[in-house]
Amino acid sequence: MRKEPPRGEEVAVAAPDCYCGGLARLQTSWIESNPLRRFFVCPKSERGKKGCEFFVWVDIEMPPCERALMAWLLRTKREFEDQIGRARAREKLWIALFISWAFVFMIWFGNVV
Repeated sequence: MRKEPPRGEEVAVAAPDCYCGGLARLQTSWIESNPLRRFFVCPKSERGKKGCEFFVWVDIEMPPCERALMAWLLRTKREFEDQIGRARAREKLWIALFISWAFVFMIWFGNVV
């Protein structure tokens, strides 16, 4: 009888061979329908390319309540990252504005005196 690993512990899984003969690459899903779920794909598959279309899930599917919680956490994380990006852009704009006005004042007062 096979002993199941305790919940929450990561299990080491050997990479299977894909259909084209290479070792499959382990990846993690970041989509809301399967958040943080690991899977193997063909090493030749990249964005826009399918390789030999080898695909197999490593992890079991999460219960709906856990999947919903993980999806919410990922969405919230993305929203915070977007807010930080916008705040950094505003900060750069304010710095550029301050430097330009400082330059204008230096020129203005340099010509007056």
